[in-house]
Amino acid sequence: MIKIEYSHTNYNNFFRHLARLLHLKVKDNTGVLPSSVGEGSIKLINLQNAMQVILFDHVLKQDIIYHRKKANQNFYVMRIDEALEQTENAKAALFFSDANTEWYYMAPANTRVRTMHILFSKNWLQELLSIEPKGETLISNVLLKTTLYHYEILDSEYKRLLSHITQPKKDLAFEQLIIHNAVMFILERFLTRFYKKTSEEYKPIRASSDELQRLKTVESEILKDFSYTPPNINQLSRMAAMSPSKLKLIFKQVFGMPVYQYYQKHRMQKGKAMLITQKYSIKQVAAELGYTHVKDFSKAFQKHFDQFPDELIN
Repeated sequence: MIKIEYSHTNYNNFFRHLARLLHLKVKDNTGVLPSSVGEGSIKLINLQNAMQVILFDHVLKQDIIYHRKKANQNFYVMRIDEALEQTENAKAALFFSDANTEWYYMAPANTRVRTMHILFSKNWLQELLSIEPKGETLISNVLLKTTLYHYEILDSEYKRLLSHITQPKKDLAFEQLIIHNAVMFILERFLTRFYKKTSEEYKPIRASSDELQRLKTVESEILKDFSYTPPNINQLSRMAAMSPSKLKLIFKQVFGMPVYQYYQKHRMQKGKAMLITQKYSIKQVAAELGYTHVKDFSKAFQKHFDQFPDELIN
């Protein structure tokens, strides 16, 4: 199995990292896989507004797993995946998250993979949304969530746009313009759909920008190390310089759930991500998440994902 770990928020560096690990033959920001590794290519594209894109279109001879580690940087990552297995069963999905979110992606050997990674700064997106009539709702539901992770199944329109971007261009003179417009349309479509989904649940947050920044500090504190029990509400409220009742109210408004439910959600997601890599035993994962007894971890995992850890591994 090929394992690629990275935390880059500059795709020029990420592309060089890929070229080194996969032994790509690089020319003009396009890397071709050697026959010993597989067939296909990986391409880097630098667009306007410091937006960067990496396109994957290849078939590898080994299983590959990508592990994006947390990076404390103000960037968003959108990933569109389409994998066509030997059984002709296509799996396609869109992911949107920030650089502080850890995730894994695995593709089996002999699978045609077409993937597009789009990287852009939070400041750029905030400026873009600030001039939109409905931008305030999106800023509250996207920009304030520092551990945002959104997933949706790819529909025919997303697939068409992905195909339009990845297929070879007859006129290279306008390649960047064509790709930039298609990427912007994907982003527009995602934000429009995201707005429709969240606007029904949206309620104005009665908190100052300073209070919201302190809320982010609280979030970082409860998620920084799952091997220890997080501070209680009174301790967190002192950290946020607000009353316990106000902390609980604002936290639920911003993150959509109570403090410890939010903590447990990310705790279980971390455990699932570790198990998927097949590098850790269930006992090791339980210990990493602060569980003294494996059976307590298994019970919590089953409650969250409706399956036990050993079922996931098998």
